Amino acid sequence: MRWFPGRRSPKTRPKAAPPAVPTRPGGQAPSQTGGASSQAGGERTPLAMLLGRDEVAVTGPRARRLVRGRRVLVTGACGTVGSALCHGLKQLDPAELTLVDIDAAGLARLRHEMTARLPEARVGTAPADVRDGPVVAAVLAAARPELVFHAAGRHDLGRVERDPCRGVADNVLGLRHVVDGAVRHGARHLVFVSSDKAADPTSVFGATMRLGEFLLQAAAGGPTRFAAVRIGNVIGPRGRLLGLLADRIAAGETVTITHPEVARHFMTAEEAAGLLLEAAALAEEAETFVLDMGRPVPVVELVHRYAEQLRLPEVTIRFCGLGPGEKLAEKPFADCEARLRTAHPKIWATRPAPPPAAGLPALLDELGAAAGADDATQVRRILRRLLPEYHPAWRPEPSAAAPPRDAGSPTDPPGL
Repeated sequence: MRWFPGRRSPKTRPKAAPPAVPTRPGGQAPSQTGGASSQAGGERTPLAMLLGRDEVAVTGPRARRLVRGRRVLVTGACGTVGSALCHGLKQLDPAELTLVDIDAAGLARLRHEMTARLPEARVGTAPADVRDGPVVAAVLAAARPELVFHAAGRHDLGRVERDPCRGVADNVLGLRHVVDGAVRHGARHLVFVSSDKAADPTSVFGATMRLGEFLLQAAAGGPTRFAAVRIGNVIGPRGRLLGLLADRIAAGETVTITHPEVARHFMTAEEAAGLLLEAAALAEEAETFVLDMGRPVPVVELVHRYAEQLRLPEVTIRFCGLGPGEKLAEKPFADCEARLRTAHPKIWATRPAPPPAAGLPALLDELGAAAGADDATQVRRILRRLLPEYHPAWRPEPSAAAPPRDAGSPTDPPGL
């Protein structure tokens, strides 16, 4: 267990964290040694004040050694996390970087950004839908990646709750296709983007993420090392959340939030990308990794802090009530999961439990058939059979007085 230190003696105090270093507002890149970022002189950055903590510079020497000179493939490359990961990877000198996404136009733009640093011959694109097993197999056969980062999927809780069949197809069957192809073609590492909503899930989305983690555990034991990372709500300049909030606040419009006490873990896209890279280097036994994001941030506080930073008029907030599958607060680990320290001071892990059912492949086939038949009732029933810890939070949709919360809507920020 190379990267997992033994338990400390109760009398042993942990070493102090490295001193804080300048961060992006001054034009400098965050430290690559795993320390926290802040502005010189101890002044906190606007982003740190928004998050309620310093931004963590996650990527360290382990990740650089892992990536340099190797073939890397990223699914969901055009998404917020996938794009940030690709920008991080291009700094680490991969031998080849294959970008996979369903968005062909977005892939062309992203490839252009990558070739500003990497030679064109080392950056490839593959327009593909991860639900299409034969296409995914062909992409992996052609690229033969040594490192695979799977960021594709449907990550909006509300949309997956309303369309569980599509959520299962994207998040479970898509991952299954990628895992099968990666193992078949000799990938050394595969890292899956999961969510903090996988811990004691109450939503279909959280259940698909938890089932994805079990898929990795079931596939472990061979030459491919697997890891999952649970990310929180992604925030930052390239994300949608701040832009949507700014538009609403600047226009003097009401911001809709589910509940006065709702709180979420927030992280930047760069933190999420760094966690993926470090998880690839730390993985031993299909662990699930989590960044120490501090305490959940009350969403009401985040909205008011952002309005103050923008020096905009006081914001008006309306509460519409928690929707189906939503919790007041997420947590990084389930109650039954043991938290393990890793060699990285800001990354925790949990070790896998046995897969949830002896007949996992047959149940996954049954789940896929139900999703293909658009049988939402059967999909939910099979998810509960696969995951005893999945306890759906049945709630009505928001009333007609409150607009529906949809991450594709231009009017309301997602995840609030």
